[in-house]
Amino acid sequence: MGRPSLHGERKKSYSVTATREAWDGLKEMAAASGLSLSEFLERLGRTKKLP
Repeated sequence: MGRPSLHGERKKSYSVTATREAWDGLKEMAAASGLSLSEFLERLGRTKKLP
């Protein structure tokens, strides 16, 4: 079953290539926002604004 969808559709896995510094920066930004990296990127992509 898994978790219920927060956005009305199932998430799909994608591959992203980034430097270690950029990836660590994204993880830090997500943590500072109180979000998982996945949810941070989801919100960024949907709203085009940093959460």
